[in-house]
Amino acid sequence: MNFGVIGAGNGGQCMAGYLSMLGHSVRLHDNDFEVIRLLKEKKQIRLEGKLTGTADLDSITSDIQEAITGTEIIMIVTTADSHFDLAIELAPYLHKDQIVVLNPGHTGGALEFLHTILGHGCLSPPIIAETQDLLFSCRASSPGVVQVSGIKQVMDIASLPSEQINYTVDLLNDIFPQFRARPNVLYTSLNNLGAMIHPVPTLLNAGRIESQQTFDYYGDGITKGIANVVELIDQERLSIGKAVGVDLPSIIEWQFEAYGVEATSVYEALTKNPSYKGIKAPSKLETRFLTEDVPCGLVPLSSIGKLLNIEMPITNAFIETTNSLLKVDYWKEGRTLEKLGFHKGEFQELLNVTS
Repeated sequence: MNFGVIGAGNGGQCMAGYLSMLGHSVRLHDNDFEVIRLLKEKKQIRLEGKLTGTADLDSITSDIQEAITGTEIIMIVTTADSHFDLAIELAPYLHKDQIVVLNPGHTGGALEFLHTILGHGCLSPPIIAETQDLLFSCRASSPGVVQVSGIKQVMDIASLPSEQINYTVDLLNDIFPQFRARPNVLYTSLNNLGAMIHPVPTLLNAGRIESQQTFDYYGDGITKGIANVVELIDQERLSIGKAVGVDLPSIIEWQFEAYGVEATSVYEALTKNPSYKGIKAPSKLETRFLTEDVPCGLVPLSSIGKLLNIEMPITNAFIETTNSLLKVDYWKEGRTLEKLGFHKGEFQELLNVTS
């Protein structure tokens, strides 16, 4: 098949290399001209670790129209805070014979993307799918060289419209046998575990990060006390699922599903996962663990919780702390309910549309 991969960071390079190694036509896009220049110099992407091989790509470009014209499937592998701008940029070129997959969508990704392209000139929208998380645990040690430390065993995926999910999964099954069809995007959006395991440890290690200490994010940065807070914020997420009738796995259950890690506590689940070994903590507070996971994870979760009259004091506290540390207002800049395409009185309508 013909793929366009949008985003040439860690995950995007891994995705492009993996698809090309399987024999598919791949065009890789990024807006960073320097990244594109360096990748063009390399001419190939080499995967090491859990995936090994060298891939030749059909195109490496900063022209987004070139990247997706003639493609059947567009894999967006960027941070979720880029989805809104990408939707505006892509809207004139998308059509109903394509599938867009957000890898991952985080909380409300597919809803925001569809709402945005419809408002910016897309008259014949494609299927918009979102995964629960990125399938690969990976880091680009240098442009064109990706270390793959883990591949999740199962990955939830849902779509808009929801009735197209079986068609989407069947089409991608040979490439991604891990993809598991879910009834609607509430399952994938509320299963955004990154919003649970990224902001809390990052903020509670803010002093170490800001003073430029080098440490393993999971092995050193997550203590038993910090894991307790992660578990409490996760319980607030689970309470939303219970309220809307969506059966969500806890962090412990998800670690077993995705990685096969058996644990009796959140601390044990996060610190004994071999795929997390050696992953370093961010070197600065302006990290995607905050700039992505708070506005595209915690903010929409808190907003949905407020609609349902669910108390979310820990979630709200970490949003406010992030706002203070970074001098931003993610309550306004993040994925508000308006950006997802519905208002307070329309939440039940959303549930009906996505069921």
